[in-house]
Amino acid sequence: MGDPVDVKRQYRQFAETECKGYSDLYYRLALAVSELDDVAGFIAEMPATQPNLFLASIQLLTGPAAMPTSDSALRTFVKKHEGEVRAVMQARRTQTNEVGRCAVLLPALPAGPLALVEVGASAGLCLLFERYHYDFGSTRLGAVSSRAHLRCTTTGPVPLPPALPRIVWRRGLDLRPIDVHDDDAVRWLLACVWPEHLERRRRLEGAIEMARADPPVVRPGDLVDDLPALLAEAPHDVQLVVFHSAVLSYVSRERRQAFADVLAHASRRRDIIWLANEAAGVVPELIAPAISSSLRFVLSRTRCANGLRRSEVLALAHPHGAELAWVPAE
Repeated sequence: MGDPVDVKRQYRQFAETECKGYSDLYYRLALAVSELDDVAGFIAEMPATQPNLFLASIQLLTGPAAMPTSDSALRTFVKKHEGEVRAVMQARRTQTNEVGRCAVLLPALPAGPLALVEVGASAGLCLLFERYHYDFGSTRLGAVSSRAHLRCTTTGPVPLPPALPRIVWRRGLDLRPIDVHDDDAVRWLLACVWPEHLERRRRLEGAIEMARADPPVVRPGDLVDDLPALLAEAPHDVQLVVFHSAVLSYVSRERRQAFADVLAHASRRRDIIWLANEAAGVVPELIAPAISSSLRFVLSRTRCANGLRRSEVLALAHPHGAELAWVPAE
């Protein structure tokens, strides 16, 4: 059992650093948890206490329009539905597949042809770069007819490509892959979208619909133990890119280092480009610049060759892909 005091601290930090100015509802509810002894104590009993897991569990039960909106309503709901919330939190893990992140990853991709491997791929929707429409303001890429339109505000010398890359092979790896044809799994994926974020929900629904017509391959597996075999399957006559977004923060520091070591070892046989879109301090050996309040992810590129890694910070990014600030080269 966890410590309710730690849970309160965790939820207050979540409210102030991730929700404030971005989700009024989750800001209020996270602050409520930080002040309600009984709710914090309930969450502390769970195997995982992440705010996104708790709030998504409630949304799965209520739907986005019927979420509790105050501290008293939250306390009443948890007391009345304690068993149901517990069952969801014990059975599920936070599982997002934010396709908006493709917009911040796209400028970091080589032109192609490419072989892509995504770790922590969920349903694999972020493997489908060329199926989306991108709106960077003055630059637009991809078919306007796409069911998923990604809008991203850019600052700095962002190297926007003249065209979408050619992807000839793609695979995902995830401990619990989501099958886009599994309605129950899709409901959970949608429940992990914050209730007020209607555009995020619409583009996720559109991406799922397109993926159902031609789903990407996502293998069940661990990002360290099962990665070497997957890398060995990639065709050797194209550039191999391994990428992830909001994944390494869920594994231990030791496993992060082991993941980096796997890529370095694999690069003795072929060059690999490793793209990471993660919170500051998560990617081993990477020194991140100062983070603004809204741009909390660091986009980095590591070139792995002959067993060695050479990393560079490319940009700061909004966690859901809405903004990208490129860091000028020194």
